[in-house]
Amino acid sequence: MADLAAQAALNKSVTPLLIPYSDCKATSRSYIRDVMQKKWDTQRKNIALISEAAMPLFVACVVSLTLHLASSSKTCTDLKNYHFVERNVRLPNSHVISLSTQGQILCARTCLARRWCKSINFHINSGKCELNYLTLSSGGLNTTHLVPAAGFVFSDIKHWSQEVAGACANHNCTVNTFCDPVDTHKYVCRRYANPTSCAEVKECDPLSSDGEYWLRIPHFGLYRTRIYCHRMNTSNPMEYMTLPSPNYGVYPPVSNQGCAGETPLRYTCVGSGGEWWYMKIRVAIEDMAVVRTDKTFAVFTNHEVYYAQAEDCYTTHNGVLSSCGTKGEFTVNLTSTGWLVDPDVEWIAGGWRAIIESVIREEGGSVIHLKCGGFNGYCYPKTGISVVPSFEGMKDNNFCYV
Repeated sequence: MADLAAQAALNKSVTPLLIPYSDCKATSRSYIRDVMQKKWDTQRKNIALISEAAMPLFVACVVSLTLHLASSSKTCTDLKNYHFVERNVRLPNSHVISLSTQGQILCARTCLARRWCKSINFHINSGKCELNYLTLSSGGLNTTHLVPAAGFVFSDIKHWSQEVAGACANHNCTVNTFCDPVDTHKYVCRRYANPTSCAEVKECDPLSSDGEYWLRIPHFGLYRTRIYCHRMNTSNPMEYMTLPSPNYGVYPPVSNQGCAGETPLRYTCVGSGGEWWYMKIRVAIEDMAVVRTDKTFAVFTNHEVYYAQAEDCYTTHNGVLSSCGTKGEFTVNLTSTGWLVDPDVEWIAGGWRAIIESVIREEGGSVIHLKCGGFNGYCYPKTGISVVPSFEGMKDNNFCYV
């Protein structure tokens, strides 16, 4: 009973103060007893002793100690107890939230409270905790994607026990909410203040007008990006990506059938030439697939062509590029949007005896130059065009909570 009374008194009266990592050098009861002897009188005079039965509360370098060394407030964690962590490395360009925690276990607990969080980078000395929406996987990222980073440790969240999450263990909060413990057994799912769609913007403020808004994209771990919300005065607002750089195509008003010399457009191609510019492109906010057929924010001088498609009526190509080449061109340019064209996007030729002359990717995939054509011929994305984060949008990682 005395042991239980001492433990209960300890829980109520000792302020949770933590041993710094640099002092994780002894785990023996004698070491703990020595520290406690020095600190006890000034910390809690109403408790006279700590029995052997209560001593497990103070096991050092595992979770958090209720001891005080004035130089630091970081939790010490013995990495030998966590064989799955990768030392002195971190996964770059993947974190959505960067915050400070009092230890690696608390960093893991924060990650476990968020369904989108797949791994963590933790800095042992500073307590910096980076929550990543990506992790290593078979057929995906591997250990070669980890970069040297002194003092950091990387770990996949699936290796951490759900017990670390406390009340949030195996929670059912959605990807655009986070688990917030109410007590040791209950939790609530709280929404991020940052909306994830234009409909949520309107829900938060019914008077919101058309314009640019910061949104979080659940499909990409709540990646933060600017989206133009259109038709905000309706019950079905739409999302568009503003394109700061020219996204331009040309369909020359000339033919050169058989490469025998240029003439005005012929046959069914008469009247089809022109140029076009896309200032904004519509995106399906759920997965950021581009709606190529939407021309709301496009300008055409004559012939209307879908986004990310090049077209001409110059000459035929019989399985190989004709000597006079193609003239249809289009440039996809996502520079300064925070997005890249998905590297898996593939263009194919369509139309009469069409061919793709070139698909040139630049700037890491933010710029794609297309050149193709036929009689009439074109090239277009085989299964649509989707975009992936470039992490330009991650310069500001602050989250607001409701």
